[in-house]
Amino acid sequence: MTLDVLLPLKFDHPFTYNVPKDISVKVGDFVLVPFQNKDIVGIVWGKSGPIKASIKIKDIKKRFDFVFLSKDTLIFLEKFSRYNLVDLGIALKLFIFQKAFKEISIKKKSEEYFEEYSLKKNISFDASQKKAIKILDDQIFFDKFSTVLLHGITGSGKTLIYFKKIQDFLEKGYQVLVLLPEIALTTQIKERFKEYFGNYPALWHSDISEKNKRLIWSGIASHNINLVLGARSSLFLPFKKLGLIIIDEEHDQSYKQEDQIIYNARDMAVLMASIKKISVILVSATPSLETYYNTINKKFSYISLDKRYGDAQLPEVKFVDLKKNPPLKSKFISPSIIPELKNILDKGNQILFFLNRRGYSTFVICSKCGYRFNCPHCSVSLIYHKETNKLICHYCDHEASLERKCKEGGDCKFSFYGLGVEKIFEEVKEIFPNKRIELFSSDFIHNDDNTKKIFEGIEDGKINIIVGTQLISKGFHFPKLNCIVIVNSDVNFLGNDIRSSEKTYQLMNQLSGRAGREVKNSTVYLQTFEPENQTLKSICDQNILTFYENEISFREKSNLPPFTKLIAFIISGKNRFDVDECARILKNKIPTMKDTLLLGPVSASISLIKGKYRSRLLLKYPQEVFPQKFLKDWLKTIKIKKNISLTVDVDPINFK
Repeated sequence: MTLDVLLPLKFDHPFTYNVPKDISVKVGDFVLVPFQNKDIVGIVWGKSGPIKASIKIKDIKKRFDFVFLSKDTLIFLEKFSRYNLVDLGIALKLFIFQKAFKEISIKKKSEEYFEEYSLKKNISFDASQKKAIKILDDQIFFDKFSTVLLHGITGSGKTLIYFKKIQDFLEKGYQVLVLLPEIALTTQIKERFKEYFGNYPALWHSDISEKNKRLIWSGIASHNINLVLGARSSLFLPFKKLGLIIIDEEHDQSYKQEDQIIYNARDMAVLMASIKKISVILVSATPSLETYYNTINKKFSYISLDKRYGDAQLPEVKFVDLKKNPPLKSKFISPSIIPELKNILDKGNQILFFLNRRGYSTFVICSKCGYRFNCPHCSVSLIYHKETNKLICHYCDHEASLERKCKEGGDCKFSFYGLGVEKIFEEVKEIFPNKRIELFSSDFIHNDDNTKKIFEGIEDGKINIIVGTQLISKGFHFPKLNCIVIVNSDVNFLGNDIRSSEKTYQLMNQLSGRAGREVKNSTVYLQTFEPENQTLKSICDQNILTFYENEISFREKSNLPPFTKLIAFIISGKNRFDVDECARILKNKIPTMKDTLLLGPVSASISLIKGKYRSRLLLKYPQEVFPQKFLKDWLKTIKIKKNISLTVDVDPINFK
């Protein structure tokens, strides 16, 4: 008997293998097969077609009996491949943790690694939460597909509501997956799981040790692990009886993987759930426009929480007009708010200063010879990080030293321009010299003991002031945080793309939501040169539905997502002329499809990244059209020069 086996390689088809008499296999089994002088783990895809007698078929060497993929998972894999325009074999890579097969096939024990979960702490729900739970009960059923948006203002107790739903599914023997956009979030939220469920959930992200990953992978496959808290890659774990997927902070861009295999974990989770008859809860205070639109057209159910949990109140949002109240020379914080900030600290409350730029200075120039530190691989300046005294490229991680001989003689005399969060940290230390201040950005926050101490210091109030980047907006709960100063609120710092207003609103709203969660009379200061900006005004008005209605109206008039869809073709290479030529050739070769519009090619706004120039073609098409069925076959016929790469990004989010 022969069967087709799909291999995790760059092929869009399976390979045929012979099944020895002493091996029993079925569709979905993981097997070890020989391929090009080495053994490789693949998945049994199905029965093979007719085979010529002259072709020599190799034997399957081994079946792994501790894990398999169900038929509906294979259907999802095929649809994932088609929608995202990636080869089947490349898509299969997401489902295979290679080291698990080397270790667990020999030593499979993981049953004792995780304990049972039961709701240990009694949760007291308020009236609005009870109403939300009732709606959830009416919308979500076991073994039935449904998608619900749990839209609640920051601090409204959304986490407690989905804890209740998790418990319902665990009690019925189902597995539950909770997706988070950032690894850093797991540090705090896993403690809440422990507090309410008696044990930590199984964590799955890039910082987990290989040993623990092997145990977790095996435990999930054997149904010994029922609760998983993880990053986007955890969607592809070998769940045996997955019943519920919760996507926290569903609006977050981090759910979009933008390198290697490009996909949106949120959208793929909904696709998987529709195939496997699984329930999905999307959770956010600022849902993506696409998700909110899906509630309007009744694709998703909608639950709203418009009051904070307990007696907590939303913070008052105030403009600081930097034209009328400018900072002092070489400073960035308006002196008009400093007396009030000191008063807030004197009362024992915390303050957060926010700036969405890592590092100290955005560019460094020698005042004698004019030399400027630019990245040799990207068309950007190197960012100076004062804490480490290094210049770093935030695109390719290239590092440089400040030591340089000047063309004018002696050493260069450097001046530091532009604003980074470390410079704000320095200014805050000058204003509040006797306060304990911590930096909170991806350069300093990791899953380690030092980070745990920072969280503890913030939660118990020993840290008085936090200076942070966008990382701090992502769902953290700091009970004593009473005031937030957004140093640069002007919308253009997020870049110019079709979602700039949406991204700005989400970020500002999420930031505002960190304040006043357990303290009264909280304040958010928006420092801006544009107090008349409509997006910023909508944040002050705290009427999110009005913002969404206005933005949806604008998108509809402009024929932009969610009323249309986009596929980006990114052409990259070391030779700019070859890149431009390839882009023009591709534009002429893309098949003509009804109701579609091909835009470009245009050079990327940052034209050079990691030593490669980039050009983009953008295909725009109506929601009801599915061009992938033509494009996937067409892509197989395209021949591109060896020095050129073609990347396809379905539903692009980043337009840099």
